Amino acid sequence: MRGDYARMLRTIAIALLCSACSPSDPVPGAPATGAPATGEPEPRTFATQTDAPSPDYGPLIAKPPVLPKGEMRREATAPPQPDAKALGALWLERLEAKQALGGYGLGGKSDDAPIAMFDVLMTARDFDAWVAKYGWEVPPHLRFSFQPEMTAPRITPAAEAKVRTWPASRHRTGIQLEALLGGHVYVRDGCFLVTSAGGGGESLAFFHAETGLDVDEEGYLVFINRVTGETMGRLGEEMSWGGPPTAVIDPDQEAELRRACGDAPIKVVGSPMSSARFNRQYPPSPLPPPPPPPPPPS
Repeated sequence: MRGDYARMLRTIAIALLCSACSPSDPVPGAPATGAPATGEPEPRTFATQTDAPSPDYGPLIAKPPVLPKGEMRREATAPPQPDAKALGALWLERLEAKQALGGYGLGGKSDDAPIAMFDVLMTARDFDAWVAKYGWEVPPHLRFSFQPEMTAPRITPAAEAKVRTWPASRHRTGIQLEALLGGHVYVRDGCFLVTSAGGGGESLAFFHAETGLDVDEEGYLVFINRVTGETMGRLGEEMSWGGPPTAVIDPDQEAELRRACGDAPIKVVGSPMSSARFNRQYPPSPLPPPPPPPPPPS
């Protein structure tokens, strides 16, 4: 009986000791009562790069670009079939629905001639995968030209950590107008903006699929040519581009851009190149020497 009584007292003492160590008393090194174990995440900060010094473009220009890769042309392997005109119209409709039509050519001088070739805004590999997905057969009398493979990523992880969204088209570009345009392209609080050389206020910038985003060795956000791998310029430099450029902006991309960066007008700037690089790579032709003076009168 005495042993049972002693064990009971020991049990009561342990219970009282444990209650004294309840979470109502702070424990060194432990979070305070009611606080999450890992704490609140710090707010994410985004890059602002409204001005940037031009790097030495000489070595960058001297570095050989990556040569275009992939099948660029596919020739016809058979003469036109009797239903060539209907087949051309069918593939025209398919490519337009895919937003992958760069152009087409007829097989004769008449406007009523059947289509003989297509310029496709896809790589040959993507085209073949698209055709296989639907189980189609490509007519052997058609010729095709394709886009080169892109070797550089759309956006690197280092760059992605600095911006809210990367507003570049998912669709290949094809032939564009080539008037020389320019302006100031920069990033503010993770959003890409442009003010054109001719004025018109600030717009949200949108880029071609062939333009990628990276961070250079000095920490500046830079444009990359995704086909050749070349560094085209730093955000914040004055830029040049051909145009007026066009690009396919998918509705979900526009919605994402609006959510991230507001309702300013969207301006397609295509594939910008630093004006400093442009002038270094394509220096203006020197002016011809003045004509000699006329001979003195006799």
